[in-house]
Amino acid sequence: MSGGNQQGFAMLKINLMVVTLTAVATFAGLAFSAFAVDDPKAAVSGIASAEAIDGALAGKVENLLRTDVGLAGSQFRVFSKEAVVTVAGTVPDEYALRRALDLASGVRGVREIRNAMEVDSPK
Repeated sequence: MSGGNQQGFAMLKINLMVVTLTAVATFAGLAFSAFAVDDPKAAVSGIASAEAIDGALAGKVENLLRTDVGLAGSQFRVFSKEAVVTVAGTVPDEYALRRALDLASGVRGVREIRNAMEVDSPK
């Protein structure tokens, strides 16, 4: 082969490799995006598992608060959305309010605590 033909052949091989790699990357990307968009079961499964995780987290926090001796006389409702836990209800005093928030924030998986509790006024 002459020098010009060898360069032409080398350029052809390089161009063919570039086209092949581009095609592979494109089809791989399309396959992943098709999976993400066209599989409603996967989307629903992700939502259901997030709701289950939030439900379990709220349950853990509520159980901890209800069984703590220092929070006797308190009423709690606990909600969780994306690991942001809201504690609602009534507590007998400021000490109980701070204790409830401290305990809730120490539960593994809690990202943030929001206070919706009220101090119950003495009757």
